[in-house]
Amino acid sequence: MSYCGARRFAYNWVLATVKTNLETRRAEREAGVPEDELTPAVSWKAKRLSTLWNSVKDEVAPWWREVSMHAFRSGIVDAAQALENWSKSRSGERTGRRVGFPRFKKRDKSVPSVSFVEINHQLSWLHENRHAIRLMLPQSTPDPDVKRRRAELAWLHTTTSMRRLYRLVEQGRATIQKVTIAKRGGRWQASVLVRYQLDAQPAVKPRKRHGGTIGVDGGVKHLATLSRPVPGLTDEHGHVANPKVLHGQLHRLRRLDRAIARCEKGSKNRRKLLDRRARLHGRITKTRALRLHHLTNTLAGGFAIVAIEDLNLAGMSNRKRRLGRALADASLRELRRQLDYKTTDHGTTLVVADRFYPSSKTCSACGLVKAKLALWERTYVCDDSRCGLVLDRDVNAARNIAREATRLLEHQESVAGLRPETRNAEPRPHKTMPAPAGMAAVA
Repeated sequence: MSYCGARRFAYNWVLATVKTNLETRRAEREAGVPEDELTPAVSWKAKRLSTLWNSVKDEVAPWWREVSMHAFRSGIVDAAQALENWSKSRSGERTGRRVGFPRFKKRDKSVPSVSFVEINHQLSWLHENRHAIRLMLPQSTPDPDVKRRRAELAWLHTTTSMRRLYRLVEQGRATIQKVTIAKRGGRWQASVLVRYQLDAQPAVKPRKRHGGTIGVDGGVKHLATLSRPVPGLTDEHGHVANPKVLHGQLHRLRRLDRAIARCEKGSKNRRKLLDRRARLHGRITKTRALRLHHLTNTLAGGFAIVAIEDLNLAGMSNRKRRLGRALADASLRELRRQLDYKTTDHGTTLVVADRFYPSSKTCSACGLVKAKLALWERTYVCDDSRCGLVLDRDVNAARNIAREATRLLEHQESVAGLRPETRNAEPRPHKTMPAPAGMAAVA
């Protein structure tokens, strides 16, 4: 925890230094000071900030020798990256949602984490027993207790075997770029950023392929509804049950929250209860991830074309509190993210239908589009007397999404034959990246 605290301290020091410099220069401009006489601006580059930190660390952090220098460097690099993201978002260079100015990290509300970077000595990261990773300790410290316990603190035991990574590093096929240790879900986790080059595309594990196109309609009542039933995955109608992991643990979370509210802040019992709640959230996250991976692996490895709908999840979550919690519990955005990279790995095609496509209002048999369809109407009844289709609302939407995917692919082959389409159908190839293999464009 001392390493994570040092990283958080350096992060907050960078933000405080930059904010003070910006406010000083703004006040001088308002006072009419010429530009050439303003206080020099503080560089936001990580290298310059590290140099500035080394010049003042004896004053602002006289205890800096008790931890490794990598802890402070980690906070400085993260703060520099956060400032760069804010600057690019403000100028329009960064796409996506606007990024606000970085906030100070609080002890109880931020994720304890620290990163270590060491390129020269690769095998020194991993222990010979393949079940431990090295923790960088300060090179010199006046504390005799730290020196005595150096051998005990040097290695962190890992529950997962590091045998495969050790073999790649030993053979020179991989290089460890960074090791990040963070406490998530009440457990300490170590993530290793590895750089290695593949001689050939890795062989995909053979899976049972159903073939053809499958439409996926995400929802809350059912996690997903497929355009056709899949044995072992859906029921006879094509529904994938929603595990509702968070909903099943709400009573435990309420009890823990009430117990935490009764404890005195800063007490040991409060810290124990906070750890229990964090571990419960960790179990919820892991259980949800297992269900999503099972679903996405079957879809990406079993069908040639996977069609989904582009949902405005942010707008839907802001309507009602209970609906937002149910959408977060279903984690439809994570479902989309997993399908995005797994379809590419399996060599299949992912088609994303436009969010304004009326998949629920369109009849999957005759193509008639209803003017209105209330949310409480769970059965679709076609208004055309000659059709008379009566079908589950979600199954009807999944079939329409599959049909729309076929139309989009045919349109892409007939129109975009001169050059590859971009993922967002942007007509300016010099502004957007081409679509990767296996990905379909949506107009």
